[in-house]
Amino acid sequence: MTNLAQTIRHFWLAMTGQDSVRAPVSPEVIVHDPDAERPHDLDDPFFDPKVQSRMAGVIADNAKKAN
Repeated sequence: MTNLAQTIRHFWLAMTGQDSVRAPVSPEVIVHDPDAERPHDLDDPFFDPKVQSRMAGVIADNAKKAN
């Protein structure tokens, strides 16, 4: 039954000029961080993502207070 449905679908798409049903294509985003290629100081506390996240919170809170 599935094979028959696929055959009918392919026939319909061919008759209507469509190759196949395509999903919407989202644009590809590539983020390049030039500092990622350089060596890191692993003893630096700001290298830790948790510390970076906490510092971002502190900076955001201070920015809210300044406004």
